[in-house]
Amino acid sequence: MSMKTYLKTNCSFTRNCLLSGLRFVTAPLFTCLAALFISVTTPAVASGPSANPDAPTSTFVTSTPQAPPQVRYMLIELGGRTAFDISQSGQIVGNKEFAPGLRRAAFWPSSRSAAIDLGTLPGLNSVARSINSRREIVGVAFNEDFSVERPLFWASPNSTPVELPGLPAGLAGEVYDINPSGQIVGQFFNADFSVNPAVFWPNSNAAPIYLHVLSNKLFTSVATSINASGNILGDACDQAEFECHAVFWANSTSTPVALASPGGGFIYSFVVFYSHGINGAGNMVGYAYTPGFAAVRAVFWASSSSPAVVLSTVGEFTNTVAAGISDNGQIVGYGFNDDFSRSRAYIWPSATSQAVDLTTFFPAGSNWDLDSTYAIAVNNRGEIIGGGLFKDGTEHNFVLIPVHGH
Repeated sequence: MSMKTYLKTNCSFTRNCLLSGLRFVTAPLFTCLAALFISVTTPAVASGPSANPDAPTSTFVTSTPQAPPQVRYMLIELGGRTAFDISQSGQIVGNKEFAPGLRRAAFWPSSRSAAIDLGTLPGLNSVARSINSRREIVGVAFNEDFSVERPLFWASPNSTPVELPGLPAGLAGEVYDINPSGQIVGQFFNADFSVNPAVFWPNSNAAPIYLHVLSNKLFTSVATSINASGNILGDACDQAEFECHAVFWANSTSTPVALASPGGGFIYSFVVFYSHGINGAGNMVGYAYTPGFAAVRAVFWASSSSPAVVLSTVGEFTNTVAAGISDNGQIVGYGFNDDFSRSRAYIWPSATSQAVDLTTFFPAGSNWDLDSTYAIAVNNRGEIIGGGLFKDGTEHNFVLIPVHGH
């Protein structure tokens, strides 16, 4: 079983999975109705040299936390397994077990709607990863052991899925994002990742374009997010995935730029798969990590030439990951405790705000295991999706809706 397959089939938010690479982190949970003020400071740390002389470095920069505004939310449990994207109008896509052993891509017309089975290719399961303003959807069809993965496109929630063109024989293919123009990004890879290009489709009918690699050493790459301007966020790694750097492509034909690491021992950086880490202004989020994944920190880049700003933390959950960012600058993600055995969903109202532990909003006596939670995406209305585990160990997803006027 390959590393990626192991992570997909066995990993939630655990230190062992982080040590293997956070590229395929998935797990679940989240919730609601309270006001919250949290004050945390992040200590400055001296800068350190990068292990790769070609990689960008900077001094360790931390945000100056500002008190978050008082917020109230309504929690809705979606009744699915995972949710990966929420559109600006509140439509949601992800994955649901519609019958025992039948895992299909799912579409929720609203947070109050039942999930709709989007279908799949014959003999395969499926998952939906992203939806744009035209209600076009992308995702993946896969078999039980993930030895087969095919990139999918739905012209609408009512259409039959079709495979995107251009997947070479012997390779697997995944897609992660589609922008308002219908441009799509993802990756192809073989079993040992000796072939692993980031790919871009100009539209659902066009042949894929292989994005330029960062270097001969860091040749395995993935494109995870694309904004309305066609700017692309992703990462580049060595084949063993020991050294990785978040990268930015200005467009599908440009040379990638490695985003700055914050220093202070955090010499490598990465972005979260299945998330939307770049907004319309070109602001980006991800995380930086030390060799061996001894520690991770959520980071924000204002642009491809900006320093990495380390986001604030909350309490004991100092190993943080920033997953998604809205056009309004709200950032969501999650934090781990020291040994990565527990996780909490986070929101940063801005890059300079104090982090908010979203489990503070969970109603007392709920079924959720609060120490298994994460947030993955936020839209411009401030609606957040994420997931976690119930106390019985089952995986669930949620949407958190801001409540105004209270």
